[in-house]
Amino acid sequence: MKTKKPILFLLATILLFSGTFSPVSAQNLEALSDYSIKLAISPSHLESGVSEHHIGYVFVLSKFGVPITSSNDVPISLSSDDPSIAYVPNKIVLKANEEFASFPVTTSEKSGSTTITANLDGKITFQKIDVGTDETYLPDDLILELNLPTNNMHVNSKMPFTVFLKTSDGVIVRAPNDVDILLDYDGLLATTNSQILTINSGDYYAWGTISAYDKVGNTFIRAIHEDSGLDVAKSIQISSTLPTSLQLSIFPKLIPAEFDRTLNIFVSVVDSDGNPTKTPNDIPLDFFSSEQYPIGENLDKISKQVEKPMIKKDQFGYLLQQKYSLQNLLANDILIGVSSEGFGTATDTFRTIGESIEMDQRNRPSDNNFDDKNYDTTVSVFGLSKIPSNATAFFTYQLSMIEEDGDDDGFRPDGKEIRIHPECLQESDESNDEDSEEITHNTELSSEDIILYSIDCLEEDELYPIQSNENQYSDGFVQKINVISSDDQKATIVDGGKILSSYSYGTSTISTGQKTGPVKISTSINGVGTGSFTTEVINTLEQKEVRLFSPTGFDNIIFDRDGFFDMFLIALDAKERPKIMKETGKYLITPTNGLVEIKKDDTFTFTQLRSDSFNISESETKIVLNVEPIGENANLNLQGSANFITHPTSQIQISIPVEKMNADHQENIGIVQLVDLQGNPVIPKFDIKSKITSSKDSVVRILENVMIPAGSSYTKFNIETTGSVGNAVISASAKGVNGTSIYVTTASSQSQLKIFTGGLDSEIPVDKPIEFKLFVDDENADSVSGASIKISANSEDALITPNVVRTGSDGSAIVSLTALKGPDISFEIIATAEGYAEGKDSFTVNVDAPEPVFDSIDLDLPEWIIYIVIGGILMVGVVVFMFLRKSKTNLEEEWEEEEEL
Repeated sequence: MKTKKPILFLLATILLFSGTFSPVSAQNLEALSDYSIKLAISPSHLESGVSEHHIGYVFVLSKFGVPITSSNDVPISLSSDDPSIAYVPNKIVLKANEEFASFPVTTSEKSGSTTITANLDGKITFQKIDVGTDETYLPDDLILELNLPTNNMHVNSKMPFTVFLKTSDGVIVRAPNDVDILLDYDGLLATTNSQILTINSGDYYAWGTISAYDKVGNTFIRAIHEDSGLDVAKSIQISSTLPTSLQLSIFPKLIPAEFDRTLNIFVSVVDSDGNPTKTPNDIPLDFFSSEQYPIGENLDKISKQVEKPMIKKDQFGYLLQQKYSLQNLLANDILIGVSSEGFGTATDTFRTIGESIEMDQRNRPSDNNFDDKNYDTTVSVFGLSKIPSNATAFFTYQLSMIEEDGDDDGFRPDGKEIRIHPECLQESDESNDEDSEEITHNTELSSEDIILYSIDCLEEDELYPIQSNENQYSDGFVQKINVISSDDQKATIVDGGKILSSYSYGTSTISTGQKTGPVKISTSINGVGTGSFTTEVINTLEQKEVRLFSPTGFDNIIFDRDGFFDMFLIALDAKERPKIMKETGKYLITPTNGLVEIKKDDTFTFTQLRSDSFNISESETKIVLNVEPIGENANLNLQGSANFITHPTSQIQISIPVEKMNADHQENIGIVQLVDLQGNPVIPKFDIKSKITSSKDSVVRILENVMIPAGSSYTKFNIETTGSVGNAVISASAKGVNGTSIYVTTASSQSQLKIFTGGLDSEIPVDKPIEFKLFVDDENADSVSGASIKISANSEDALITPNVVRTGSDGSAIVSLTALKGPDISFEIIATAEGYAEGKDSFTVNVDAPEPVFDSIDLDLPEWIIYIVIGGILMVGVVVFMFLRKSKTNLEEEWEEEEEL
């Protein structure tokens, strides 16, 4: 039976009991002089209020700044500079073998800052803690913003406005304390609901309202922040849809100077912008004329009638159709005017013509003392360029001839001379006196001043009225006149009108609807031609838009961590003025799915919306909000959308109580806290689920995500170290807030042991014991005494005695190595010592081994010889152990003397 394995087993067992040492990580602090303590308050900024926060930690750090444990309970004293702000217990105990001692911090309603101090055997550490928000300063690079939904207002209306502060790079500042903004404005035209707006502590803006009086004009509003010397102003134009003045129109513009002629005189009211509008009250009218006889006298009689002419309530105009004897009035710019108290005057002019031309049976001019010419005919249509919705209006159409100057001179093909009216005939150059400053002939006047004796006095392509030689109607069995509208929803023809015999024009009546926009009124008359006129149906008070107005900028939304954000919804008319609602309007805003109402008699509403769909990332911060009217007969034309850039008001902040984590302590603590962009704690209304990740799981691992509970700004999470020394990045994110990251480091709390060999040649003989020295140093090259050295080698290759040994006071130990075979052998050395990280190294030695003659392991030796060998080995181990107690220097000198011998 071979004895190799029993021998080795017995030897290993004996040596194990005699020399093996198991290191411990706990330190006896009394034996350590080079350590420190670390006080951590994490998070270091808390919300105010009476509460107990378990956020205090005390660590014992090695000289390398890594947490270590104590082998005994250690009492630590604590104190607070101001217990009324943050109170801590007077004493806590760092228990044996625990990584840290924790303690509660109790806060009150008082805000402020204080310092917490920890004392361990004269080693002192401290940390500042902030409670609440007592900051009284603002950033230096401030810009004051005054935010208006529109720069136009209607009289007697109201609209919101906001003020806020932002930095030069566009970040809106959360007020650290109450910030007062003074307001200045023109009190004659409008007023604000307050002369001071206060951005309350913790808020981002303040809002107020401005109300316009019943006067039109241009006003302003100015915001002033006195502490920083900032101010900003914006102008507001105030207009009115109430009638402010009169407008008079005469149709047609050319009337024959004959007996019993009728004019269409239409008087309407317009607002401050010149748009037609309806009057809320009756407006009496007084007419006058520049020609007292025969027109002025008739107008005076009309104005003095019992039923005085007036624009009645809820109407926008009055049509006066009166007959006048104009046979002796051949003139230009005949003025007719109208006046009304409070609305001023309005005037218009018309012209009379001297020659009346009627259509013959062939709808061509008949003989009127002058030669017939082949005139083209057409229909002229006249009306107002703007008409209010839901109103009655009038249009005038007139039979007209088109003047062609080429027919005024020369001869007919038969040689007969063409004759025209002498007052329309241009005089020859020879008759002109260049030195005369007086104009003696009609044709030398301007086209506006020339007397229209006949069509020949007109310029090329100008129109001249012709009179119908029969009554023409727009209804009946034989329809002569056809008046149509291009859009019956905008304007409907109520009465097409008629042209009486010996008259050149007729009047049609139309009714406008609720729909607004351009509409064309066309008139065709059989045998004459077709004409048209385009007008626009408007409703300046009609709601044209429902606008989303963000209080923090026209394209910015600031929302809190729960997805809530503030928004105004304001109704605007066609002039972008706040629209007073006649009925309550309901609107759906998506994707927030919020149903918002603007109440009757209001112009706007303030609402707080919420959306779970808002995600924050560097690549996408834009959202689109859509507005859609809801309800019976909802005006879908009010549908709209607005683009906004989202800005969160809070972020997830990570903190770790120590800068370096002990790689060998598996349980470590991290804290996530919800704070605003200035670092102040934020209390969420709902639980916040945060996602926490590690960039290197091989260094630190995050086992689970945590929830910040509603009502608290922070929570703890566990960090598991793997024993590996290195660096990693821990990141935290949550929906609706900015995420942050923190750089973490793991390290060993102990100095790394280093192993060196001495006296070991690069090649050793086989089967011959060789003694050599092992040295153990720390990272600072200082010798480590009492270190346990364990040497491991393949038992078939080498025999090492002893395989477990301790270093002496000089940090060295002597071992014996016997190579059993070649060509080389390898062995591993592990060094351990209290307070140090394990050291490990491996060595390879060449062996000078001749060819074996026989195998010594196969010798059949008596059993008692084996035990004698074992006893001898043990004696060698005792001798080696005695050598370990000598100094490192003496051992080296003795080693050199032995080599010389």
